[in-house]
Amino acid sequence: MELPADFRAFHELHRKAYVHRAETILNNRADAEEAVDTAFEQLARCWPRVLRMENPAAFAWAVMKNRALDLARARRRRPYVLEAAAFEAVALRDAVDPIGQFEESLSLCQAVRDLPERQQDVIILLYFRGYSPAETALHLGITAAGVRSIARSARRALHQALDCKGIADDLAH
Repeated sequence: MELPADFRAFHELHRKAYVHRAETILNNRADAEEAVDTAFEQLARCWPRVLRMENPAAFAWAVMKNRALDLARARRRRPYVLEAAAFEAVALRDAVDPIGQFEESLSLCQAVRDLPERQQDVIILLYFRGYSPAETALHLGITAAGVRSIARSARRALHQALDCKGIADDLAH
């Protein structure tokens, strides 16, 4: 079956970000790709209905996350969420105080894990994966202003949770 051109374009535009986010849930690139491919298969089956939705990108993002979480449960794994992304973001071996840096990284992971789901998504895409606010907005199906607002709220929550301005300030631009 030939997929519609708009579906192929949507797939090409979003697949990389979806795999990045699924990888932070599954901590395994092959599993992340499998979850994302399964999500896109589901979307392809109901693509005309998806296009009629108010926000197709937000719906597709939710489908992808659900597939990743389903795969984590099926493989009897606790969703990994942020640990892999945090260790990618922190070069422990180059740190002046590797133990202190490690402890800060773990604190940051826990604080981000405790954020509401939408704030987690924004923080992961913006700061751990390096997407711009416009790119993040595109993948989440919200506006860039919405991304900036959510990021501000998340940074405030992280400042409060970490009770240490230095750790949360690493997330500020």
